[in-house]
Amino acid sequence: MSLFRHVFWKSYREAGHLAEQAQKILDHQRDLLTPARITELEAAIQHLESMRSSGTREDIVAAMTRVEATAQTSLLAYPHASMRENVESLLTMGIVLFAFRQFYFQPMAIPTGSAQPTFNGITCEDLRYNGGSVPNLAVQAVEWALFGYHYYEVIALDDGELGGVGPSARSGGINGLVRKSFDVEVGRTVYTVSTSMSEGPSDFMRHMGLANDYGTLPQRSFKKGEPIIRCRVKSGDRLMVDRLTYNFRNPQRGDTVVFKSMQHPGMTANTHYIKRLVGLGGEKVRIGDDRHIVINGQRLDSTTPGFSDIYGFDTAKHPASSSYSGHVNGIGFAEGSWFSTHEAEYELQHSRDASAAQQLNAIAEEKVKAWRGFTNASLATADSSKNGRFAQQKSRLEAMSLSTPNFRNSKDEVTVRPGHVLCLGDNTMNSSDSRMWPVPDFPQERIVGKSGWVFWPLSRRWGWSQH
Repeated sequence: MSLFRHVFWKSYREAGHLAEQAQKILDHQRDLLTPARITELEAAIQHLESMRSSGTREDIVAAMTRVEATAQTSLLAYPHASMRENVESLLTMGIVLFAFRQFYFQPMAIPTGSAQPTFNGITCEDLRYNGGSVPNLAVQAVEWALFGYHYYEVIALDDGELGGVGPSARSGGINGLVRKSFDVEVGRTVYTVSTSMSEGPSDFMRHMGLANDYGTLPQRSFKKGEPIIRCRVKSGDRLMVDRLTYNFRNPQRGDTVVFKSMQHPGMTANTHYIKRLVGLGGEKVRIGDDRHIVINGQRLDSTTPGFSDIYGFDTAKHPASSSYSGHVNGIGFAEGSWFSTHEAEYELQHSRDASAAQQLNAIAEEKVKAWRGFTNASLATADSSKNGRFAQQKSRLEAMSLSTPNFRNSKDEVTVRPGHVLCLGDNTMNSSDSRMWPVPDFPQERIVGKSGWVFWPLSRRWGWSQH
């Protein structure tokens, strides 16, 4: 009968709300009211509850009138009642949001590219070389709201060479908390560029298309009227971290986990990282020259849950930044760095010189020759006697191979301590992870949750991240 009344009788629902509110205020003011007024109001509330259960609609309305009249004479008026109610609602909302964030889903911005292409950090599309242009402000506003695009353009006022890039004086004070400004020196002219992204000079150069992931400059000299910067910067993915799942099960290999850095050696202090969980407590981990993880002698591959994309790479291609290339040890890192596009090649790619293509082919052949000599001792001996540059090239490659000190080659092995985990970034050529950290593993209890819902910006990654 109560369910029928609740569904079809509006007065039944209103009476319940009135009784609840009257009882709430009575409890708040109980120590301020006389016993007679307390008894009178309690009797009116009890009568209303009784009529809700068995009375007619008219009985309920009459009982509501009695409660309202009794409350008017018995309860004390609150000063600024409307403000009090608004503050109470805001506090309640804040508590609910805090609880939701603390126990269910926590928002997170992906600032770096260490998880690409699974999750994008801040990326740049250089429009100088693909014929792209900066749209009008209305289009920019729509593209920012939907896709997180920011456009930047700086035109050279005079001929000049790219000089230094550093923080501008405008970065100080209150403005510096909201936007960072950088001075870009070209020739004798200094151009100031402001950005809302929190970054240092090296990140700024990368995001503006002035340098690539390896610090190589795609262009040094500029003519008057030529764009120094013309790029579309894409905001990093925003996702909800799933804090609920690990209340019911432990983190598993292949999960993309979010964890607190605390004061861990090699990590940026007191921030959050997102990496793929690879090794669990007690396991022995190494990275093969084929770019596959080996756990306790068992090689992971694309059939291992969580690694279908990571190990679905083309074995004929060298490891590359921001693409699935497996996981590289020191030798693989040297390979990817050696065969990446460097400054001389950038200049030749955009050169009008008729011999540019021939020069690029010569550089590519030289790279292959040096790499074969580095990885094959017999070839190295023969080559070193013919080419005096081999010693210099070998030294550079050896230095690159030391970039992952915990996994310099396929023989290096790390044993994960009990209660600890070992994590690697999906962007194996551009990720600070357990390969480099002085202490490669960290306590499992620092894991906050796993990747959940990518809610902004709109892209192919939008939606539930584990799909």
